[in-house]
Amino acid sequence: MTLNKIKVLLVDDQSLILDILTKNLIKDMRIEIVGTATNGAIALDKVEKLKPDVVVLDMEMPVMNGLQFLRKQMPANPVPTIILSSIAHRDSQITVDAFEAGAVDFLPKPSGGPMGLNKLIQQLWVKIKIVASKDVSYLKRADKPLIKPIEIPKSAFLNKAAKSNKVILGMGAYKVTNDKAKELKIYALGSCVGLTLFCPSRGVVAMSHVVLPTSTTDEEKSKMKPGYFADTALTVILKEMLALGCTKDKIFAKIAGGAKTSVDVGNHFAVGERNGLAVTAQLMKHGIKLLSQEIGGNISRTVTAKPGDMNLTLHHPEKGEWKI
Repeated sequence: MTLNKIKVLLVDDQSLILDILTKNLIKDMRIEIVGTATNGAIALDKVEKLKPDVVVLDMEMPVMNGLQFLRKQMPANPVPTIILSSIAHRDSQITVDAFEAGAVDFLPKPSGGPMGLNKLIQQLWVKIKIVASKDVSYLKRADKPLIKPIEIPKSAFLNKAAKSNKVILGMGAYKVTNDKAKELKIYALGSCVGLTLFCPSRGVVAMSHVVLPTSTTDEEKSKMKPGYFADTALTVILKEMLALGCTKDKIFAKIAGGAKTSVDVGNHFAVGERNGLAVTAQLMKHGIKLLSQEIGGNISRTVTAKPGDMNLTLHHPEKGEWKI
């Protein structure tokens, strides 16, 4: 069976970056670069004409920056979008703003020469294939059109230094913290699972954005990104929690995600269901009590957890906010 190629639009104001990404990404036979754009305004037109499956988007660009592009594009015609920018970090306000506007994942541009570039391309190969199946239709606001046009200031208006108390976990990312000023967050979980561990006795919380059930599918990747897989994710966050003084008998888990969204209809691999089962099995294996869960269904969920708070907060644009 021949798999359809994933159509990708690249948006960056540096022609060299566009050239490097184009030449390297198409080495994966599943990926087709259908076009490039050097700013958000051009990208809006290209999305309409080329109908890409995924957009890879820089943030700092003239005329219209990446954040402004998202705020215009997503309410009208949402497309799964990966932020690729040197100013995108998981605790930066810009990253938070991009996710609030509809981005589904992010990567910082590398600074490590050829080695960094090779790692970036490998990460993009994986991320593009995963986000291509993301259901972002919930972002569309056909019933609530934007009456007032968004102003387009210069890209310099992006506050590169602004930090956020939110730590955004993209696919495969994890974080363990006892800093009560921090808030761990995963946006729009579809088939992925947000695995969250709580240790109230030490005020520690841990969260991992689990993408796949088992590391046996890609053992090399599991070494670089253990948070991707249910088995390695739990192992790595448990290790860090124990180092902070937690004990297994004082740790409990809450999980959410594992949905079958509209883009998964006809998908017999049931990744969401398998992710939920794999995470649950790993918790049992390690003797961690699963206190509550919201797995399955057909909606995406944004999840948030804070040190010192034993709730896992969930959010969906239509259902609102609730806790488990």
